[in-house]
Amino acid sequence: MASEISQQHQLHVFIFPVTAQGHMIPMINIAKLFASRGVKATIITTPLNAITLSKTIDQDRLSGLDINIQTIPFPAVEVGLPEGMERVDQITSPDMLPKFFLAITMLQQPFEKLLEKYHPDFIVADMFLPWTTEAAAKFGIPRLIFHGTNIFSHSVAASLKSNKPFESIVNDKESFLVPGLPDKIEMTISQVPEYIIGGNSLYSAVMEKVRESEKKSFGVLANSFYELESAYADHYKNVLGIRAWQIGPLSLRNTDTLDNVQGRNTLSIEEHSILDWLDSKQPNSVIYVSFGSMSKISSAQLTEIATGLEDSRCSFIWVVRKITAGEENFLPEGFEERMQGKGLIIREWAPQVLILDHPAVGGFMTHCGWNSILEGISAGVPMITWPMFAEQFYNEIFVTEVLKIGSKVGAEEWKDWVQTTDVSVKKEKISKALTQLMSDDGDENKEMRKRVAELGEKAKSAVREDGSSYCQFTALIEGLKMYNKILLNPKMGSEAPPPPPQQLHGFFFPLMAYGHMIPMFDVARMFAARGVKATIITTPINSSTFTKNAERDRLSGLDIDIQILRFPTEEAGLPEGCENVNEIDAPEMIPNFFNAVNMLQEPLEQLFEEFHPDIIVADMFLYWTTESASKFGIPRFVFHGTNMYSQCVEYSLDLYKPYEGIASDTEAFVVPGLPDKIEMTGLQMPDHLKLDTPFTKMIVKIRESEIKSYGVLVNSFYELEPAYADHYRNVMGRRAWQIGPVSLLNRNTVDKAQRGKQSAVDEHFVLNWLDSKESNSVLYICFGSISRMNNAQLLEIAMALEDSSVSFVWVIRTTGNNKEERFLPEGYEERMEGKGMIIREWAPQVLILDHPSVGGFMTHCGWNSTLEGVSAGVPMITWPLFAEQFHNEKLVTQVLKTGIPAGAGKWQPWLETTEVSVQKEKIENAIQQLMGDGNEAKEMRRKAKELGEMARKAVEDGGSSHTEFTSLIEELFAARGVKSTIITTPRNASTSSKVIDRDRLSGLDIDFRVIPFPAKEAGLPQGTENLDDVISPELISNFDKAVQMLQLPFENLAQELRPHVIVSDVFLKA
Repeated sequence: MASEISQQHQLHVFIFPVTAQGHMIPMINIAKLFASRGVKATIITTPLNAITLSKTIDQDRLSGLDINIQTIPFPAVEVGLPEGMERVDQITSPDMLPKFFLAITMLQQPFEKLLEKYHPDFIVADMFLPWTTEAAAKFGIPRLIFHGTNIFSHSVAASLKSNKPFESIVNDKESFLVPGLPDKIEMTISQVPEYIIGGNSLYSAVMEKVRESEKKSFGVLANSFYELESAYADHYKNVLGIRAWQIGPLSLRNTDTLDNVQGRNTLSIEEHSILDWLDSKQPNSVIYVSFGSMSKISSAQLTEIATGLEDSRCSFIWVVRKITAGEENFLPEGFEERMQGKGLIIREWAPQVLILDHPAVGGFMTHCGWNSILEGISAGVPMITWPMFAEQFYNEIFVTEVLKIGSKVGAEEWKDWVQTTDVSVKKEKISKALTQLMSDDGDENKEMRKRVAELGEKAKSAVREDGSSYCQFTALIEGLKMYNKILLNPKMGSEAPPPPPQQLHGFFFPLMAYGHMIPMFDVARMFAARGVKATIITTPINSSTFTKNAERDRLSGLDIDIQILRFPTEEAGLPEGCENVNEIDAPEMIPNFFNAVNMLQEPLEQLFEEFHPDIIVADMFLYWTTESASKFGIPRFVFHGTNMYSQCVEYSLDLYKPYEGIASDTEAFVVPGLPDKIEMTGLQMPDHLKLDTPFTKMIVKIRESEIKSYGVLVNSFYELEPAYADHYRNVMGRRAWQIGPVSLLNRNTVDKAQRGKQSAVDEHFVLNWLDSKESNSVLYICFGSISRMNNAQLLEIAMALEDSSVSFVWVIRTTGNNKEERFLPEGYEERMEGKGMIIREWAPQVLILDHPSVGGFMTHCGWNSTLEGVSAGVPMITWPLFAEQFHNEKLVTQVLKTGIPAGAGKWQPWLETTEVSVQKEKIENAIQQLMGDGNEAKEMRRKAKELGEMARKAVEDGGSSHTEFTSLIEELFAARGVKSTIITTPRNASTSSKVIDRDRLSGLDIDFRVIPFPAKEAGLPQGTENLDDVISPELISNFDKAVQMLQLPFENLAQELRPHVIVSDVFLKA
């Protein structure tokens, strides 16, 4: 399915870095990575930053990558900043910081306008743009966070914040252990960032928002690779429970000199001059000194560095970024002359990756910003660490104590990056660190150089095809192709065996109408049958519809329960007890009812807060559940309750409006852009498409919520409407699972009889009556749970049935007026004794349709009824009334050709049924045609039977709906970190493996174990492993015997693998 979508719909990502060089550069590389995999990448930045970035991507665009820039004005003047200040590294004083962060926050509104205009599939936004999670959620767009640092530093920060081990320390120089980490990590308070220790600083508030937004985000992109920090990658996922993809080193995306030079500020020296200078030096003889794009070093400290470099007698390249233009006097007198040929000073900006990659460079003195460290590792260069602010002291510990590829210069105190007036490290320490690192003597030095060279090779391997970062990025791309929003709780674990995975929990929230509640309950039971805890959300009176069935399911081991929300009838101006659409008996009650439905949003959100389910499946009319779910990071599935065909027709009508050029409501027009030639008239169209009604506005909200949702569950099966399933996914771009017919979940008489309301007649009485009839001789007539037929129309039906001489079961639901029972002609029921059965109000429909004596179904074309008729293999007489029923009639009569129209020609509001739409002559003619023995009737019956078989196969193991639902369940389990093992037989494995190959490529942990099928031992032909292979009824018992013989090998497998949970088919009861 994902491959089909990807061919039609190009993924689109917004890349939004904070406006700082150290953040923009790696995020540009992320944009290039996505674009190189066929994703349209749009970089969001400000006008002045766009000038620099556009140079970076020009070459990529020329090479065919779909990458571009969208600008948002930066409100510098509005917040009191100098005009043109659009980048963090332009800040020169502490009082400018809060203004700058305020300006960044003010970008939210224009950013949301871009989201509304372009609606990308996902966003990668910098950690310092926490509000992008909220902005993205408004549009149902997943946000990925780019932190710009490693996983080690996040693990340390999380431990410090959570455990506060520094609180018992009285001396800033006293060391303490950072608890709960894979290694023994010690720090002092002076090394801990101020925002961790406490206080009400601006940065503390920002970091709190960053942490909150991370919890609600889709996940984290890390510029790192698994082999570099494997223990911390596992810790981050398993202990901290954060989903992350390690996709670096991103700098290795730049494979040529031009790539390594562009994307940064203008160089103060031409790169070829630098390379020529380096070419003149011996391998590993040059120390590269640079403190990043934001570090501000005082004039006094720069003097100490200059003296330390001179005293060390090492060749060097030193990148100097001063505090102010007037501080050039930091260099000792005659320094540059004495260093001629020995040292190269570059002011402001240097091509760092190009320099580090040169063989002459044998060491790197760095501020421990993560970009710089990772670029040093990628080049295989050992380091002298000089941390200053942010997470840099964590990075120093990582380099010197965990990786053991560097030595400390001696910086001991975390600083505010714009307040650097003191000298933190003297020249003696600097000179000593340089001499130690660059010396060829000593086993420790040689071992350090060996380790970093090995890490450099691992870094390069990680980004090659089949490397760890390449594979993780592939997994991310494939995952994004398959879904737009998912909340992931990775599996918990450590060195000990992992505890059982937390059970998935789904909310199922139907509209309060029987035609919506009944299939939704079946959907909930389907999830529960696959090990998902299913909670049905409903109101007090409606809960009685579900209670008996839910109790029976619980007794059979399904984890299914009900949560009740009070229905605000009084607040909405409805009569007490009016909690179901079926209770509405006047048009003016409809808006009141839907107002009451909308008032359930707040109590539903309280349930979200209390239970925090993993998913919610909500009815199409509960459009606000998408917004509610997004607040809690919960994916919402839409359940329309209809098929894909009708959605495609509705979409085309709304998009092309072909009815607007028609002079008469009775004139036919073609619905454009569909797989088949579908004709309609203006009379058959729903009012909400032609007129501006309250329902029109609701439909707009429904469509908007569907676009922002996780996807759509469809009560249909692929074989029934393949062209429209493909159209729905590929042309309309919807993500959908066909999981029906859901009514086929009900396999026994009790399940079929107790669907919905209590039947008005005992089911055994109905079955006994049907048993007395010939096969295919009985016509079943029912117009659904909310259709209202007026007295005059019911009389026409009664007379037509009598005149047709056909046996019938007729379910009557009148307009609610008891006086209207007089519609039956005098003596009618006496004359129909034995010929016809009239059931008032509610009948066990599935049970009746499945009976062999039923040979036809007169239906209003509600989708539940239509699909139940299809599943039973029964041809139909179509009599649409309202909603999408005229669309469904076209599907049955024109596309499937399994029914004939009764002759209803006009769409009508469901409560306004005062006229006779079909006369008795037309009704009788349709009955005779359908129930007769003519060639047309026989062909119709044959096609209906074939579709019935297809429907049953679709929900069986290996069938299309069973497979799609399995794929969905596996996605939900596996994406949360649960290893899924499918148990099957050799031949079935070859078929099923194709289904999950894509999931495995996307990183989901799914595999197969095969059990030999004992066909020969059970008396079956060799190679028989699937029920579809059984060609004669007498072999069914042999097949069942073979299935039972699988128990022992299955138990052996269970003992070997010891799974935490088993999800098995309903027929594998043992």
